[in-house]
Amino acid sequence: MRFFIKEYFSPATSKPFVSHKQGGSMLLEAMVGITIFSFGVLSILALQGNTMRHVSSTSARTSAMQLIQRVDGLMRVNPRTANLDSFQMTTCTSASASSDAGKWSRAVAAQLPGATCSVVIDADTPAARSIRCFRRATVTITWPVRHGEVTGVAGTTNNTATNVADIQTVWSDTPNGTLCST
Repeated sequence: MRFFIKEYFSPATSKPFVSHKQGGSMLLEAMVGITIFSFGVLSILALQGNTMRHVSSTSARTSAMQLIQRVDGLMRVNPRTANLDSFQMTTCTSASASSDAGKWSRAVAAQLPGATCSVVIDADTPAARSIRCFRRATVTITWPVRHGEVTGVAGTTNNTATNVADIQTVWSDTPNGTLCST
C-alpha cells in the first residue's frame, strides 16, 4: 500500500522516484514528548522537595510557639512574685531541675534539639513595670536550622521565636495574697 508515499517520475529516466519526506519524524516527535514529560516529572519532584522543607520548618516553629504558650500558662497559674522569679533563666540549663521552669526547659530540649532558651522577667519595682500590677516576661527560643529548612531570611542559621507578655502579679506573697488592685 502506498498511501503515504508519493511516486514521482523522473523526466530523464522515466523511472519512479519515491519521496521519503517524513522518514524519522515519528522518532523525533517521541523524543520531544519524552523530554517534555521528563521536565514535568522533575518539576513535580522539585515541588515535593520544597514542600517537605517548608513542612519541617513549620513543624519546628509550631513546637516553639506551643512551648512559649506553655511557659506563659505556667507563669500565669501562680502569679506570686517568687514563682515568676523562678522562671528567670538565661539558658535552658540554668533553671532548677525540679521547678516548673526546669521541666519546661527539658521539654524545649526534647522537642527542639540544639535549642537555646531564655526567660527574662522585669524587676518587681514600680519603675520597672510597664503596667501597674503587671510584670513583663520575655520568652525567647532559638533553634538551629536543620539541613534544607527554610528560614524566611537569607543566610540565617537559626530560627527564633519570641513572646512578650504582661503577667498580673500578686500584691503580696502571703498564702492568701490578693491580686494587685492599686
